[in-house]
Amino acid sequence: MNYFLKHPFKALKAYLPKSMFGRSLLILVLPLILIEGVAAYVFLDSHWERVTKMLARNIAGEVGAAIELYTQAPDQETFYKSLTGNFLKLRMDFVPEKAIESSVPEDLKDTVLDMALKDQLFIPYTFNIKGGEIHIETGVKGGVLKFITPLNRLCSKSFFLFIMWVSITSAIFLLIAVAFMHNQVKPLRRLAIAADRFGKGRSLPTFKPEGAIEIRKLTSAFMMMKERLQRQLTQKADMLAGVSHDLRTPLTRMRLQLAMMAPSSEVDGLQKDIEEMNKMLEGYLTFARGEGLEETCETNMNDFLQDAIEGRADLQTGVHYTSRPLPVMYIKPQALKRCVMNLINNATRYGHAVWVKAFTDKDYLIISVEDDGPGIPEEKIEEVFKPFFRLDSSRNIATGGVGLGLTIARDIAQGHGGDIILSSSLEHGGLKASLVLPY
Repeated sequence: MNYFLKHPFKALKAYLPKSMFGRSLLILVLPLILIEGVAAYVFLDSHWERVTKMLARNIAGEVGAAIELYTQAPDQETFYKSLTGNFLKLRMDFVPEKAIESSVPEDLKDTVLDMALKDQLFIPYTFNIKGGEIHIETGVKGGVLKFITPLNRLCSKSFFLFIMWVSITSAIFLLIAVAFMHNQVKPLRRLAIAADRFGKGRSLPTFKPEGAIEIRKLTSAFMMMKERLQRQLTQKADMLAGVSHDLRTPLTRMRLQLAMMAPSSEVDGLQKDIEEMNKMLEGYLTFARGEGLEETCETNMNDFLQDAIEGRADLQTGVHYTSRPLPVMYIKPQALKRCVMNLINNATRYGHAVWVKAFTDKDYLIISVEDDGPGIPEEKIEEVFKPFFRLDSSRNIATGGVGLGLTIARDIAQGHGGDIILSSSLEHGGLKASLVLPY
């Protein structure tokens, strides 16, 4: 309560709609409700009260006229009953030898009808409301005149007509507004879905810009950005294919020339350098080329993980994995398999055993790979994602690769809208690599 008093707008914001469609409807509906509320209040406060007073005055006037006629000619009682019953909606009856025993009930004193009867009648009276009828008793010579009239004579039909027409027209206009707002928001929803799919590396069908001019411009800009990015990926792949051909040709000639030379320690050293250069070139091309051109497809993640584990480089190191029900996801299977295999291969290279776990958390699938190796110092965790960065300072490919495994893995994960998080394994003491993927 104190927070609401100090920050009313922030507290109220928690209860407001979060979507654009809901907020737009609120902008339309709230003023409509306020206008109707003010109009109804003014109507009730002025027109309703004025009309009710007039209706009460009419009832009191009819009762007064009937009493006056009866007083002038009491012997015409039957005629007066017929007159009031047929034309004034009053059932009149005379009870002889009776006096008014009670006064107006406390809950009906000073009401509109009571004030009208006071103004029109100058004789003792009382009234009550029973079963939807108004019972009025007045004291006259020789007894009591009773009048019964329907209670709905005090209710103005215009009030209910006003409420009915306001409600119907408001509902019609609201439905029209909902239809128009839905058509305006629908292109934004489609654009949000397209952006989400594109951010997760999934295939994106081309759709026609719709809606307001601003939304059409936004959709066109997004589609142009998508085409530019895809064109850049294609150009990069084509360029790297040419670079690969140009660089492999001289390396092949050098390898052939060394093979024709007499064996020596210098020749062996040059051959190892060429092999190292070839592996570094392959690693660089793999990293730079990526898997951006692969199409996404529906994949069973449990079978996918088992295939990735079986395809690891070191089959001697044990990998512990227990299959469990996992969601079916749209992924690029070859690219993501390379990502998971890189994490597993790193774990098998530095640990004696590897543990793979997969579970869901809200809208994410988390695949963790843990080992019992030496781990990575906390200050080096972000640096290991840099291209060609290696913790092994010897630069020997046989002991640690070219330093692109984690870089390629994170690049693939981010291409699926996810990420890779490194931390210490509390359970096994080594490194824990967590692949987080939205689904």
